[in-house]
Amino acid sequence: MSELLKLLKDNLKYAMTTEIQIRKNPAVGDHMIKLQEEVFDTCVSQKTVSRAIISMFPEIGKKPSDGTDDDVIKLLKKYIGQEKEREIYQLGYLKESDVEGKSPSEVKKLVSSTIQELGDALTSQKIEIAQSYLPKQASEEVIIAWINDNLDLSSYKNKMQAMGPIMKEFKGCDGNFVKQILMKL
Repeated sequence: MSELLKLLKDNLKYAMTTEIQIRKNPAVGDHMIKLQEEVFDTCVSQKTVSRAIISMFPEIGKKPSDGTDDDVIKLLKKYIGQEKEREIYQLGYLKESDVEGKSPSEVKKLVSSTIQELGDALTSQKIEIAQSYLPKQASEEVIIAWINDNLDLSSYKNKMQAMGPIMKEFKGCDGNFVKQILMKL
């Protein structure tokens, strides 16, 4: 089983235990009640994220026990995308009238551009929890140094062909970010 999936499952168990403890022992005092509500909300969000990722494995044709870290990362990214899409509708950034009469591909482009425009402003506790499991993106300097040490770009017909080894080395790195780096070299 993937180490990342083990971590998700451990955090699910911890969130469930904490939620039960909060339900059994309600807080007293305004400050403690507010703190307990925040912890409770975090537990519910953690449970939702963990369960969603585990339940998404059949979509990639695998059982959770057979999944790799790469599979979990792929599912986390998909989940984050779905949550962001849900958020833009829930928060009113897109309304039914905005998508009415448009083809599915036009709606997809509109959703994608809205998510891109909002950037990091479009977030929720669930999105933040899911993102916390993703590998951190390497800096441009680190990627360039790795390319210089490990790849000979002149051996490729097109330097964009080097994206494969770079993306494999820097899991969690944004493909567009790597593409921009390669275009500069």
